[in-house]
Amino acid sequence: MRQVLKHVLGGLSIIDDDLDAAGLVITEYLTNLLRHSKGEDETVVLLITRTNTSDYMLEIVDDLSPYNLFELNESDWDINSGILVEGGMGVELIRHYFPAADYCTTNNKNHFSVPLKQGKDKPKAIYVDDDKAQLALINAYLKDDYDVVSCQDLTEAWQAITLHDAQVLILDYQLQKQTSEPLLIKLNGSDYRSTLSVVMLTGTDSEDIIGRINRLGIDDYLVKPVKKVRLLQSLERVTNRVKAFEYQVQTPSNMIDYGMSDGFRAHLFGSIEVGDGGDFFMPIPNQQNGFILGDMMGHGIQARKESFAIKGFVRGFLASKPHCNALLNGLNQALYEEQLCKNSLVTLLVGYVHEQRFYWLNAGHPPPIAIDKEGNVRELQGVDPLLGLSVEHQYNVYSESLSDLQHILVYTDGLFDNRENDVTELQQIKQLLSNISLNDGDFASILWQNSQVSLSKEVDDASLIVIN
Repeated sequence: MRQVLKHVLGGLSIIDDDLDAAGLVITEYLTNLLRHSKGEDETVVLLITRTNTSDYMLEIVDDLSPYNLFELNESDWDINSGILVEGGMGVELIRHYFPAADYCTTNNKNHFSVPLKQGKDKPKAIYVDDDKAQLALINAYLKDDYDVVSCQDLTEAWQAITLHDAQVLILDYQLQKQTSEPLLIKLNGSDYRSTLSVVMLTGTDSEDIIGRINRLGIDDYLVKPVKKVRLLQSLERVTNRVKAFEYQVQTPSNMIDYGMSDGFRAHLFGSIEVGDGGDFFMPIPNQQNGFILGDMMGHGIQARKESFAIKGFVRGFLASKPHCNALLNGLNQALYEEQLCKNSLVTLLVGYVHEQRFYWLNAGHPPPIAIDKEGNVRELQGVDPLLGLSVEHQYNVYSESLSDLQHILVYTDGLFDNRENDVTELQQIKQLLSNISLNDGDFASILWQNSQVSLSKEVDDASLIVIN
């Protein structure tokens, strides 16, 4: 849920205070929902809707037995008291951050809602047209909802696309010297198209032209003259469609717990659990039940798209049944020869358990961290260079005995980069472990929860694997 809130609410320019508060409050409400449920197996729906004031409403809808936490809360606990109590804190927490939070039951459905404020930064729209009067008209239509960048030719348009983090491109088809087709072709061959919606706004409704433009992959086609409300509806629809695609998991892992050899388990948390960014997890079930943890350079949808090429290579390589110890050398050669991922870098760690030892290969990834049964914490020495730098390098297989270890931590660098802390990763882990029992059955979950930062501070995808 945190992943959804971070990416979607961030894309809607919700102010940081409301973004961070939403992470706390929705977590608290869902915890309350589970605590008071009666074992029903029902769907819980998250809705984000726009209000009449151009802000947003975040809503949880469920079919469970009604439990109005505001009416049934009998605690007089005060959030400023500094005293922790067993019950009643959640309601006060919700009211503290969202005084207008509401709970009601309508048509056998329970609705919990909180209002969210949109930030001052408007989404950007690039409009390309050689008619100055038309530029002025569309700018007048959109100025209350969008920061409009106006362009009169394709050169200006491409510069605007590369310079501005725009959400939508509005194009006139027929310009003075040429059509806008060359810009669409160039755009489709770039990384910008994955996050930029395209609306064609033109004076022609020729079936031939419409067919040609549709083959170039536009999101909507509007014929001039267009009414303001029709244009705004189109822009909202196509930009929301792109947001939905960005965070749709095409190949969900649905995996939070992976069984390894010798009775060990890998507990998965973060981006790899939901598959929404550049971090990725791949099980290797036919070879000691090992796994691969990867981290593509970048964040969000583009990093995830780049990771598909790596995962495709890995699947093909392992399908021919070589041992995973040879995987990094084969992938290194492919990257060195630029057969894939020409525009990105990847760190990769391959890990597996065999006869009570943990084995790993490491291409530029943070080193695993070992926690022994006495609570001592240390980094496992064994890191090789990034993939694709030298075809001569042969990647090593490192190992560590598991007989005296309680946990092994494998993670992507976003776990600590997001924390904006000057101390080392090892020191941060020691701080996080100070109040956790190493023998707690929920050790992995508690460690992950303690490592969380405010949603607005998550600048990189973060993932954690706890092996025990």
